[in-house]
Amino acid sequence: MNQVFINISLSTLYDSKRKKIRVRPMKGQNVPELWVSCSKSQRNQMTIGTVFKTDVKLIESSTRKPYLKATTKILGQLSLF
Repeated sequence: MNQVFINISLSTLYDSKRKKIRVRPMKGQNVPELWVSCSKSQRNQMTIGTVFKTDVKLIESSTRKPYLKATTKILGQLSLF
């Protein structure tokens, strides 16, 4: 069963291993610290360090590592670093 986390603060960062902007939840929340899957257009329109809120769903599969999936609706941008 996939668990849903409501109103989670996420941050964009540059992943030098994959050479692209990625998204992770901010520390100190009751959510696993996994990579967040969201659309490339959403990630690329935000500068590195942008903090925003959205709902995420934990995706667990037998064929790949667990990850979080963002909803399509961003609840709001909190800050820009």
